[in-house]
Parts: sequence; structure tokens; C-alpha cells
Amino acid sequence: MRLVRIISELDFGGVEQVLANSVPNLFKRSDIELSILVLGKGGRISNYLIEHGISVYIWNRGVKIPNFSLLIQLQNFLRKYNPDVVHCQGSEANFHGILAAKFAGVPRIIGEEIGIPNHHSFWKWIFRYVYKQANQVIAISEAVKQEIVRLGEVSAEKVRVLYNPVNSRQLTVPIAIGSSRQRSENASFVFVTTCRLVPIKNLERLIQAFGGLVKANPDRKLRLRIIGDGPEREHLEFRVSNSQLGNQVEILGFQSNIWPFLEESDVFVLPSLREGSSVSLAEAMTAGLPSIVTQVGGASEILGDSNSGILIDPLDISSIQWAMQQMIEFSPEEREAMGARAKIEAQRFSVENYIRELLRIYEK
Repeated sequence: MRLVRIISELDFGGVEQVLANSVPNLFKRSDIELSILVLGKGGRISNYLIEHGISVYIWNRGVKIPNFSLLIQLQNFLRKYNPDVVHCQGSEANFHGILAAKFAGVPRIIGEEIGIPNHHSFWKWIFRYVYKQANQVIAISEAVKQEIVRLGEVSAEKVRVLYNPVNSRQLTVPIAIGSSRQRSENASFVFVTTCRLVPIKNLERLIQAFGGLVKANPDRKLRLRIIGDGPEREHLEFRVSNSQLGNQVEILGFQSNIWPFLEESDVFVLPSLREGSSVSLAEAMTAGLPSIVTQVGGASEILGDSNSGILIDPLDISSIQWAMQQMIEFSPEEREAMGARAKIEAQRFSVENYIRELLRIYEK
């Protein structure tokens, strides 16, 4: 099978991490000839894949819809490469990749909706046409599926839900189910979040909620660690410095290996305003962390029935602070039990399960 994966960018972020987690496993298969086509810029993840011997083409083109010269270039590339399957991820890649693949006569075309779309009426009609050209559309959660079906962009029968995979091989010290996280009496209680630093991740409200938590618990040693990078970093650092939380809130930037930071934490927080799914949450669950999770979108589906997290209203700072207060008031045994249930639930998101289901989609 000749397979081309098309993506808009391949630097860092949740979508990019999905490729980093899964593509090396596809590349190892003798029955698949794999190439990655990055329409825009590459970066950390593209370099990682190239280092592993995977063919990555980085075009550095503008991906704003519509780019008709990009569409023609992509069509010519696919005609020459002659793949059996084209798999596109994200709105810009879906628009240009699905149409180019259709014009190039690719036998099997897969689109993937990677978040909750926010399309106005014109774009609903555009993507209704685009998705009509695909053989199947992947949604990364039931919430994403329901929204694209509600918008009329695709029929429910054409959509397959496939949750993003997590690769736990980077865990520095495997955390056994039921084991205790070692904490000295003087250790801080650590909240952690990992994400791109963009407005939709709602980090400003999280920092405000944490500030309220610190004031309400003057005798507790509390810390908030924000792991990630993005356009909001400078603004968030300014807010932290002006909030007198500089010693308790750390913005640590991009980390190639987030597992040590998860292992050193007590609770994971995901306060996003919109979340189609969440690789970061699944990673935290894999590491055995209880969590505080936005009730918006598909993130709560990752928790499943594990009872390993608290749902919050991301628009309500008091809701975030209340959930954080609940977590510090739980006994260590209660948090440990939540983390153990999270770890069991996270087994659903193994790379092996993901690859098996993805190949079924490719081979239909």
C-alpha cells in the first residue's frame, strides 16, 4: 500500500504528536510505503520523523483556504506519486488534499476532522462538498462527529470515530497501578498542564483560578506548571509576573519528553474553551494522574467511565478553582485511586489499537 499523509504543519502540538506517536509504527510495516507531505512549515516533529528515516516533504506554502496554486501543485504531486491511500488531517489539509486527491484519481481518500469546527454558513457548504469527495471521514471524538454531522457537512454513516493514540514508551519510571507517588512532607502540591499556548486553551483563567487557590490556602505549598509554547507565551509570562505568583507558576516551554514532568505532578488540568479530544489528557491518564477537565467538547470522552477526573465549566474561574480545591482536599489515597483508574482507562489509547483501527479504514 502506497500511503501519503497530508498535514498543514509539523512542528509541535496535539495533531503533530499523533503523527509522532503513530507514524513510526506504520513505517516499520513491510506492506506500507509511507510519505508525509507538510503543506506549510516543518519543525520539531518533522525533524524527529526524518531522523527515523521517514520520507517527509516540507513545502512551506501558504495553506490559507483556498490556495489554488497549491491545489494544482498537490494534484500534480499525487498523480506522479500514484498513492493507493491519501489521509489528510485538519481543515487546510482536508480542503487542499481531498480535492487534489480526487482530481488525481486516488482510489481511497480519507479526511480527518481534528477539532470542533466553527464554520459559518459559507464554509459549511464548502466542506460539505469537500467531504463528499472523501471515502471516509475520521472524527477524533464522538463530540466532533456529532458537530460535523449537525452542521450538515457529512453524513453520520461516513464518519468513523478514532481516538488519538498515546505512546507511553517514554515513561522514565513506569508507574504501577496502585503504587504510591512518593512525596516528602515538605513537597509542593503540583498542578500541571501541557498544551500549545494559544487563547483557546484558556490558560489565563487557569492562572487566575490558581491565584485564588493560593490566597485561599496560605499554608499550602502549591505550584502550577505550564508546559508548552506558542504565541500566548509572552502574554502569559507577563500576567504571571504581575500576579505575584512568579515563585509558584512556571511556564516551562516546549519539552520533547513530558513524562518526567507528569511523574512529578499530582493533578493534570485541561481548561480548554474548545477541545475535540486531548492527547495531553490521555498522556496524563497513562501516567496515572487524576485530572480536572473541561466539560466542553470531547475531552470528557477520554475519561470514559473511569471516575478519574472532575469536570469544570471553563468560562467560570470559580468552577476551576473549586475543582482544584477539591483535589488538594482529597486524601493521597483517594487521588491515588483516581490515578489508578485513569491508567486503566488510558489503555484504550494504545498505539497498537490505533494502528489496527486505522488500517481497517485504509483497507476498506
